Amino acid sequence: MKTTRKYGEVCMVCEEEKDQGLHILHQFICQECEQKILTAKTNDDYYKHYLSQLRKLKLVNASS
Repeated sequence: MKTTRKYGEVCMVCEEEKDQGLHILHQFICQECEQKILTAKTNDDYYKHYLSQLRKLKLVNASS
C-alpha cells in the first residue's frame, strides 16, 4: 500500500493545502485563488468572499 504525503501550505482564501502560490505579508495564497481574484468581477458570487478573506492579511511591522 502506497502512502501519499502532502506538502504545501494552507491558502488563506480557500483554506485548502496547495503546493504553488504566492506569499503576501507572510500569508499564502494559492495559484488558483490568485487567478480567481485577478479575474473576479464585483458582481461575482465569490467576490465578497475574496474580500473577506483578504481582510485577514495582517500588516506586520508596517512602520519599519
